[in-house]
Formats: sequence, C-alpha cells, structure tokens
Amino acid sequence: MKTPDFRFHVPVDRRRFFKSMATASAGFTLPGFLAEALTLSPTVTQGPYYPLAKNIPLDKDNDLVQLRDHLTTAAGIVTHVTGRILDASGNPVRGALVELWHADREGDYLYSTSATRNPACDPDFAGFGQFLTGSDGRFRFRTVKAGLYNGRTRHYHWGVTLPGEKVRTTTQTGWNETAMDLTGKVWAIQNANDSVFSGVSDAAQRASMLPTYTAVAGTTTGEQETAWDYVAGRTFTEPTYPGGGSLVVAGVPVASGPGGNDGFRVTVPAYTGYSYEIYGNPTLAELGGSALPFAMAPSAAVDRTIFTATTDGLIDLYVTRQAVRGFYLVSFRVPGADTGTPGSAGGTGGGPGGPPGGP
Repeated sequence: MKTPDFRFHVPVDRRRFFKSMATASAGFTLPGFLAEALTLSPTVTQGPYYPLAKNIPLDKDNDLVQLRDHLTTAAGIVTHVTGRILDASGNPVRGALVELWHADREGDYLYSTSATRNPACDPDFAGFGQFLTGSDGRFRFRTVKAGLYNGRTRHYHWGVTLPGEKVRTTTQTGWNETAMDLTGKVWAIQNANDSVFSGVSDAAQRASMLPTYTAVAGTTTGEQETAWDYVAGRTFTEPTYPGGGSLVVAGVPVASGPGGNDGFRVTVPAYTGYSYEIYGNPTLAELGGSALPFAMAPSAAVDRTIFTATTDGLIDLYVTRQAVRGFYLVSFRVPGADTGTPGSAGGTGGGPGGPPGGP
C-alpha cells in the first residue's frame, strides 16, 4: 500500500503564515522578557455564540479562513494571531487547549439562536478553531478580521483550558483602533463604550485586551498580524494518565480505511469518562497542533474529532492523515472536562441563544 505523506496540516498557501508568525513572536525570546511585570488576562463573558458541538467543523484546526473541502476562502481581511499561554509566573504552559470563535466579515456567527448553522454566516468561514500548545506554550491562528454587529465593537472570543482543568476560562480581545463599518463609517460602539471592554476596570488589563495589528510584510492583500499573550491568574496540576504509559502512538497503516481510503489505525488504552483527541505532531515542540478528524471503525466515514469512552479497554481510532514520523499524540481530557459544548464554559460564560447584539 502506498502510504500518503501528509505532515502537520500546513498547506502550501499557508507557509507564508507560519513564517510571518515566527517573525512576530521573535520578541518572546528576548532577554528579560519574563522579568517584566505580567498583566493577568481578565476573565469576561463567553457570550451566547459559542457554537453548538454539532456545528463545530470537523476541520477544527487553527485556520478559520480555509475549510479543507472548500475551494474558496472566507471573505474578509486575513488576520494572524500568535502568542503564548503563560502561568502567573510567566512560565509557558504545555498542553493548554486554546479555542477561538468570532463573527465573520459581516458580523454573523457560525451559531446564532437555532440548532443549525447560521445560514447568514459566510459558508466558507470555519467560525471556530482550536490549538493545543507545545512545550513553549505558543499558539497561532489564521482567521479574518471580525465583523461588527449592533451593540458591540469588533472582537474575538477566546477559551483557554489548562491541563487538567474541567472548564474553559474565557476572555476577549479587540483592536486598538477606531472601528469603522464596511462603508467606512465610524461605528457607534467603540472600545471606550463597549459593554465588555469598558467593563474591565483595571487599565492595564483593558489595554492588554486591545492589541495593535500591523501589515504582514511581503503581502499585497492587506493581511494583518499581531502577537498577544494569555496570562493565567491561576495554578494548575498536569494530570497523570491512569495506568501510566505513553499516549504517543505509532499509526498502523490500514487499507480501505476511513471513507475507503488508505489510512492509519491508532490504538489507545481508554478509561471510562475520559475524552480523546488525536494530533499529528507528537512532540508539540514548536508547532503545537490541531486535532485530526477520525472514524471509530475501518471503512467508516470520518465523523468526529473527539471521543468519550463509556467503558475501559482498548479502542481503535482511524485517521486518514499520516503523522509526523508516523507517530500520533493522543490527548486526553479528564472525566467531566470541556468537550466543546456551550454548557461547559468557565468564568462568567453564557449558554446558547441570546438576542442579536449580545456579547
């Protein structure tokens, strides 16, 4: 069987993205960076538009611009965000789950108030992405500049789940700019009178939520980028896996795998209540990783990116993409942990629904 040579998900048209992100994040390694006073990231409302689990795309990687099976990309100004997840002492956090969701160019969310994908949302816009940090705590996303809607200035929603935590903690970031609508008219709601940003009383924390975006060097399409760190004001204990052992697993080639294509079987010792995701970069050193979609049986359709075990024992997960050097990292979430549903939010987050113009 011919083995497909798929590496970590970096299509050709995204190579420039990672090059620019490396440049933007170079300042993180400057001497004395961690000696500077850290500003803790404030916890604010999750808002009503975290997508339903059934509406989160199988392609839930760190690129919200390009869905894997679409020929066209999302409309809007391509925007890159990179940064690190740090603890209160400035140490990078490995294995932190970072989630990003926001409105499309026109101000419409993937999920609004119904049980299906919002038909007004750009069909080529993923609307949601996630990233698992590597040993340097670094994350990166490619998306579009968030649109405006009544009651808010433009903003991104962020969810951060530290290793071992059962709930995400949510925050938001905006733009250090005067918000203008698509016609060039000054928007009624600016950072100063936005209900979320103005509600953060600490000036340093509020400023940390409003990064400045700059043009991506070498591009001619108006792409923008920024670097932003999430500093957690809490401690955490990285959980150990029951029975010990490693969750870095070699993929076994299989013929007629998911969807009838060649694929790989990843076998995991599973425990009741634990949830599992597969990542194609087992080292999580610099690139970190995005979850791979998989199937639960050979030849079955790829239909999920997370699985919660109902019994103890070995389980087989089937993927179509080859991992770096043939080994996969199987990430686990402890029983009761956030698995990607509106009700599993931390902080002051809200559930589904809510009127237009909500947070």
